[in-house]
Amino acid sequence: MKKLLAIGLMMGFGFTQLQAQSVEEAQSHIYYGKYTSAKNTLNQVLANKAKNADAIYWLGQTHLKEDDLQAAKTVYQNAVQSGIQAPILTVGLGHIALLEGDNAKAKQLFEEAIASSTRRKKEDPAILNAVGRANADGPSTVGDPAYGIAVLERAAAIDPNNAETYMNMGINYLKMGNDRGGDAYGAFTSALRVDPNHAAAKYRLGKIFLTQGNREKFEGYFIGATESDPKYAPAYLELYNYYAQRDVNKAKEYLENYMANSDKDCNVDFFYADYLFRAGKYQESLDKGKAMANGNCKDLPRLPVLFAYNYDRLGDTANARASIEQYLANAPKDKVQPDDYLLAANVLKKMPGREDAAINYLKVAIQNDTVKSNQYMYMDTIASLYKKKGDFANRLQWLQKSYALNPSPSNLDIYNLGDAALQVENYDLADSMFNTYATKYPEQVYGFIGLARSAVARDKDTTAGSAVPAVRQLITFLEKDPQKNKSMLLQQYAYLVYVQANVFKDYAAALQELEGILRVDPENSYAKQTSEQIKKVMSASSRQSQASSKKS
Repeated sequence: MKKLLAIGLMMGFGFTQLQAQSVEEAQSHIYYGKYTSAKNTLNQVLANKAKNADAIYWLGQTHLKEDDLQAAKTVYQNAVQSGIQAPILTVGLGHIALLEGDNAKAKQLFEEAIASSTRRKKEDPAILNAVGRANADGPSTVGDPAYGIAVLERAAAIDPNNAETYMNMGINYLKMGNDRGGDAYGAFTSALRVDPNHAAAKYRLGKIFLTQGNREKFEGYFIGATESDPKYAPAYLELYNYYAQRDVNKAKEYLENYMANSDKDCNVDFFYADYLFRAGKYQESLDKGKAMANGNCKDLPRLPVLFAYNYDRLGDTANARASIEQYLANAPKDKVQPDDYLLAANVLKKMPGREDAAINYLKVAIQNDTVKSNQYMYMDTIASLYKKKGDFANRLQWLQKSYALNPSPSNLDIYNLGDAALQVENYDLADSMFNTYATKYPEQVYGFIGLARSAVARDKDTTAGSAVPAVRQLITFLEKDPQKNKSMLLQQYAYLVYVQANVFKDYAAALQELEGILRVDPENSYAKQTSEQIKKVMSASSRQSQASSKKS
C-alpha cells in the first residue's frame, strides 16, 4: 500500500508540474532571453492543449527570436490550416509577411486581427500590442514603425499601465532613425514609470547611450537593470561585450553572471569560447569552437567569426580570411555586426594588394554602425590604408571626414590631418592644423615640427628662404633640452646655414648658425669645416673689396 501511495503521489506531482507550465511562464523565459526554456514550456502546454492559440503565437515568436523565420512561419500556417481561428495568429502571419517584405499584406492581416478582436467598439490591447511588436521586429528597413506606433498609442489609451506597450513603442521609434531617439527615450522612461524595476526598459535605455558612446550613462542603466532584476541576462551580456576588449577580468565576472542566468545552450558555449579568445587563449578558443562545429552547435551562425579572430591572432591569415569571408558571404546583412567588417578589413590589409577590399568592408561598416566613435575609427583605418597604397588625396579626404565627425579630436588626429594635407601640398590646411596643434599642446614639439616642415615644403627649391621663421621657432623649442633634441637641432641649424650662405649670401649670419651647431656639438666636423670655408670666402671677398676701393 505504501508503495502504491508513493507511486500515486509521484504521478500526481508530475501532473501538477505539467499543468503548472503556462504561456505566462514561457513569456517570462522570452523576457529573460531563455528561448530554449520558452520552447520547452510552450511545447508542454501544446502537448496538453494542442489548440491553445496564445501558446502557438508565442512559440512562433520564440522561433523569431532565434532568427528562424521558416520555423515560425510553419508554426503559424500549420495552426491556421488545422482550423484554429484566432486574431493573435492572424497577427503572427502578418508578422511573417512583414519580415518577408510584404508590408501591404501584413497591414491587411493586422487590420483584420484588430477588427475581429474588437468587442463593443473596444479594441483588444493585447492584439494592438502584438501588432506593435511585429513592426518593432527586425532592422530599420523592415516593417512600418510609424503604423506600429499609431497602433500602440491606441493600446496605451486603453491600458496605460502596460509597460510592454511603451517598450514596443520605444523600439519602433528607434527604427525611425536617430532623430527619434528622444521619443524612444521617452517611451522607455514611460515603461519605468509603470514599473520602476523593469529591467528590460533600463537595458533599452542603456543601448541608446551605448550608441552615443556615453559610458557613464549606458553602464549605469545596464548595471541598474541587473540590480532591478539579477536574473536579467541580456544586461550582463552587454556589459561583458563592452569589457571584453577593455578589462578581461571584469568581463569574466559579467560572463559568469550571464551564463548562470541563461539556458545552457549553444549561445552560452559560444560566449565562453569568445571569453577564451579575449583572455588570450587563442588555441583553446579555437578548439572549443571546433568542438561546437562538430556537435549540436554546428549551425550557430557566428562560429566562422570566432574562427577568424583566433586564426588571425595565431598568425594564420589565410584561414582567417577564409572564415570571415565565408561568414560575410552567407550571413543576413542585418545580422552582420560592424566589427565583423572591421575584422575582415584588418585581416585583408595584412595581405599585399588587398587594401581595396579592406577599404570596401570598412565603408560598409560605416554605413551599418550608428556609434560615431566607431565611424571615425573606421574612417581613420581607411585613411591609413590609402596611405599604404600611396593614395594621399584619398587619405586626406577620409581624415577630413573623420575630423569633422569627431567632437574631441586627439593630438594625433590633428597631426595626421596636417600631415595628410602636407602630402598633397595643401599648405594652408597643413599650417592651420599644425598651428592648432602648437596652440593646444605648446609643451609638445610636433606642432612646431609640422609648421617647419610645411614652411620648408612651400619653398621647394630653397630660393626664397621663407621657412627661416618657422625653423627658428622650432629651434627655440628644441633648445629647451639640447641634448635630448641634438639630432634634430643639428638638422635645423644646417638648414639655416645653407639658406644664410647660399640664398641670402649673409656669411656672418651663416657663421652664427654654425656657432649654434657647435654649442650643441663642439666637435662637429661639418660645422668646423664649413666655418673655415665661409671665413675664407669672407676674407677673399674683403680683399677683393679693398682692391676695388684702391683702384677707384
